[in-house]
Amino acid sequence: MKKRIFGVLISSIFLSGCSLPSMNRPAPNTNTEPVVTEDSAFVTKALPGSLWKTEDGGKNFVPKSQIDEKTSITKSDILSIAYHPRQPGTIYVSSVDNGIFKTENNGEQWMNIPFPPKRIYSFILDKNDPDNRMFASGMVNDWGKIFRTDDGGTTWKDVYTEPGQQTAVTALSQHFRDRNVIFAGTAAGTVVKSVDSGETWKNVGNAINGLVADIAFDAEQNFTTYLLVFGKTLYYSSDGGIKWNDWEDLKRKEVDVLQEKMRKAQISDNKAEVTRLQKQISTLNERNQKNKVPSGIVSIMPDPTRSGVIYAGTSRGFFRSTTFGKYWDEINIIESAKKFSIRSIAVNPKNSKEIVFVAGKAFYKSVDDGATWMTTGLNVDRGASFVTYDPFDSQYLFLGLRNFK
Repeated sequence: MKKRIFGVLISSIFLSGCSLPSMNRPAPNTNTEPVVTEDSAFVTKALPGSLWKTEDGGKNFVPKSQIDEKTSITKSDILSIAYHPRQPGTIYVSSVDNGIFKTENNGEQWMNIPFPPKRIYSFILDKNDPDNRMFASGMVNDWGKIFRTDDGGTTWKDVYTEPGQQTAVTALSQHFRDRNVIFAGTAAGTVVKSVDSGETWKNVGNAINGLVADIAFDAEQNFTTYLLVFGKTLYYSSDGGIKWNDWEDLKRKEVDVLQEKMRKAQISDNKAEVTRLQKQISTLNERNQKNKVPSGIVSIMPDPTRSGVIYAGTSRGFFRSTTFGKYWDEINIIESAKKFSIRSIAVNPKNSKEIVFVAGKAFYKSVDDGATWMTTGLNVDRGASFVTYDPFDSQYLFLGLRNFK
């Protein structure tokens, strides 16, 4: 239903979170793919390739990084992956230092789209005009800028300059329903919004404390918006970004309101009401402590079909909220996965019980809403940075790699 783009970069910090009967695989290209043998499970040497694809639901991944007979995308650090909304097999990938790549044949061959600044910090494909228009952010002479192309990448022009010097635009996100709405966030916590496809921008919301790594939207409620501060916490807006709320602050205020009511009941000597409020406060405090917003969040993914459901990958585990981020439950994942930050999450757009994520050099998949997990070790030379479902055929998933320092 929606993209999953949520790439972000600032210095050496990465973010991310924007999915199965097998199909016949094409014959291996000897320039890019290893010949798979019965002994392949015992091969330990890492294989080249920055982009990998599975056609059997995640049991096997093969590199899909070829540009031409002599060139492949082997060392690029992948930032995000975006799909053309109307053309199956047309995919765009942004890399940190090597520009943007496009394929029109589902990853069999890629072409490079240069981006003027040396480094990309965030990228989106404009779903209003995906054949011609893209947005990407970069730095020019210490100024963070958002650039737009209207001709498929031949030329770029800057459409926004961040007033704070040496401050990168670290998040770009387009609403999947109202596609004229674009949000941008910076490394310093500034958030701006455009309602005219990037022509003009307006500062929105209160001050955010930290690097804005991702901005995402609820499956059904147009104005419900989530904002991730990398490595820290999640903010929530019910009004399209006019005001950003910290759920923990809101929950403390709820308790304060009840305590004030109890104080008034004590003054009026309403013992029954005092007892009722004491129990309510105790129950609320217990839930607030047990189901608090997880710390150290590095990736988020709203469920594409269930309103109010959002997932969070952290540096120590995997969490889900069914209350728009107010209360959270930890999902029981494979214990060894908790040793690595969960860099990217995807939910099958056709089956919400199917969830995948990447952490370290491994791919994890559940088909029963997180009760049990299948794991696939990746024979790669870097950590997995991004995973996404093909919206036209959820049997296919792409993932990207990058170095994490």
